[in-house]
Amino acid sequence: MISSVQDYPVSHYFNPDGVQQFFIPKYQREYVWRRDNWEALFNDLEDAPSGHFLGSIICVNNQKDSMAGSRLELIDGQQRFTTISLLFCALYRKLKTHPDPDDDLTVELVNLKNRVFLKGTNSWRFEPSEQAQNKADFQRILSDLFPKQVPAPKGLKNFGNRRIAKAYAYFTDRLEALSDDQTVALLDKLKAAILVKIEVPSHSDAFVLFETINNRGIPLSAIDIIKNNLLAELDKREEYGIDRAFEEWKDLIDLLPEPAVQERFLRHLYNMFKYLKSVEVKGCSRATRSNLITIYDTLLRRRPVWVFQQLQEKAKTYSALINPVDAKEKWGDSTSLALQDLHRLGAAPAYAFLVWVSQVAKSQKWDEGHALQQTAAYLTRWFFWRNLTDTPATRDLDPMFMELVNDLLVDLRSGKFNGLSDFIERTRAWLLQRAPSEEICDARLLGDVYLENYEATRFMLCKLEETHQTKETKRDLWAQDSHGRPVFTVEHILPKTENLAAGWVTMLEANGKDSSDAIRQRCAHNLGNLTLSGYNSKLGTMEYSRKRDRKNDSGDFIGYRNGLYLNASLAQRSEWTEEAISQRSEVLVKEVKLILGLRENA
Repeated sequence: MISSVQDYPVSHYFNPDGVQQFFIPKYQREYVWRRDNWEALFNDLEDAPSGHFLGSIICVNNQKDSMAGSRLELIDGQQRFTTISLLFCALYRKLKTHPDPDDDLTVELVNLKNRVFLKGTNSWRFEPSEQAQNKADFQRILSDLFPKQVPAPKGLKNFGNRRIAKAYAYFTDRLEALSDDQTVALLDKLKAAILVKIEVPSHSDAFVLFETINNRGIPLSAIDIIKNNLLAELDKREEYGIDRAFEEWKDLIDLLPEPAVQERFLRHLYNMFKYLKSVEVKGCSRATRSNLITIYDTLLRRRPVWVFQQLQEKAKTYSALINPVDAKEKWGDSTSLALQDLHRLGAAPAYAFLVWVSQVAKSQKWDEGHALQQTAAYLTRWFFWRNLTDTPATRDLDPMFMELVNDLLVDLRSGKFNGLSDFIERTRAWLLQRAPSEEICDARLLGDVYLENYEATRFMLCKLEETHQTKETKRDLWAQDSHGRPVFTVEHILPKTENLAAGWVTMLEANGKDSSDAIRQRCAHNLGNLTLSGYNSKLGTMEYSRKRDRKNDSGDFIGYRNGLYLNASLAQRSEWTEEAISQRSEVLVKEVKLILGLRENA
């Protein structure tokens, strides 16, 4: 697997008389080192004795003589090589400014140039990644230093905001504080620093090593390692090869661009289809963050092409499930709306089951969109109550959906379902048995619901308002401002803060039974005391009548006369008391159970 292992000084890799080139393959991630990495490297070179150890690199080399004028593919070591190249450039810039260089410095400048380029050519000794404009940014730096050899890149925008530019600027700033002698001393230490070069004959071997050795620099994520394993296995297949494999992997990642979503997708996929013999991995009853790499390493060694095909197919479904716009195009409006509600509840565990439902619908020749709409609509109600009551616990959700799949499989294989409606009814009945009891739900709704779960409370109020909207009164209750914050937020009618205004104190203590603060503590977070407002900060703690009649500068009502259904009864009231809060709570609880109830609508 390993052709050779040898430690060399940096001057060997960047030999002014050498003809060896290094390049970063296009499938590698971009340059990601930050200020703390640059600082550590610079400080280590300054403080450590000559021969400081910089780590290891892994190269793919198909020829026996690695230094015979070939281009070596750098699989691991990108961050170090890019940084060293930038430091060489910064050193050249610093020493070039000397007004009267002696012979030694002149030779050093020529050698520095030939460390960056192959001697007598315009060919770069090191080519950075093409990701995130790394290569173009490096070209910009070279064009500034060597304008006769390197043209400036065209159309390059925001150069100074990216890592390559920032690293170069950091090194030039640090070098400014050094004298010429100190700068030459730092250059000598850089040339003498040691890098261990590990050469392997194939990408497969390189990726295996990359997974195990890359414990310095920026740590690899599970997705990075799984990608490396996948590319290593597919590189062995004649029908694939590294370029095709990477292009298809990139298409998959484009569907699920967020690393956390990618990891969740891989966990969900294994958990939902583990019952297949071709999927189950011995000793891994459920995919977790800690065993995800083990699972996919095993699967990829078994059937890499089939596994990759399944990942590609299911990623398309998963992407549509979490993106309402894609869902609308794929399955229609009603399915998209149902999935949107599920997304608003943050019901991520539900997507695992929905991927499986999609597969079942296809295999049974049911209407896939209708199956997903019906399932998602019920899951929305189920997750609303789960989030409100925290029952079942979060840790139990993945195992619960795995159990649901296994139970439904038994019925599917025994032919108990006459069609989609039977399947949906069985799913609902199963989920209802795992839902919190009606007593727990009622107690939570009639308690301090705002404190229990703000997001579930806001969702509930929005759904109540949405149900009563017409084409003429429709408002986007889910709209967000330019900072990604909801425009409509939960407003406390009776302020939740202490030190109520005099008007509130008088109103609440009119019956003489209790203090205004005691009433506030009992009622402020009750459902009956909550509404929606796009002007929460403008209403705040002001007295009830002022909140009710509040207008903006244009004379439009922004208080409780703003036309919202939730505020209709408030607009007619002249006072707001504990009794009024209790009465409104009872009304709203009934409506919530009618609109979002599991049992009434099951």
